[in-house]
Amino acid sequence: MHEPAPEVEDIYLIWSNEHAGWWGPGGAGYTRKLSQAGRYSQTEALRIVVRAIPGTAHVHAMLPELPVRLADVQAAQGAHRALYPEGWAESWE
Repeated sequence: MHEPAPEVEDIYLIWSNEHAGWWGPGGAGYTRKLSQAGRYSQTEALRIVVRAIPGTAHVHAMLPELPVRLADVQAAQGAHRALYPEGWAESWE
């Protein structure tokens, strides 16, 4: 039996403060393009983020990686587009 696709609220991206980009699919590389960012379950995103914390003092006491709900990113996109229709950043795509 095929499992249903997860709801957008259940999909997470991982932002890397250390690398100033989104984690790629399967944890491979980084990208600044949202369309190329990996999609993770909440459980997987939290596991990755927690494992990244040790040994990152060089990030100046900031969390090196952050889990971000795709639904929240999409809401921010919509709000930004509404306020600044001429200033849309391609990297949000």
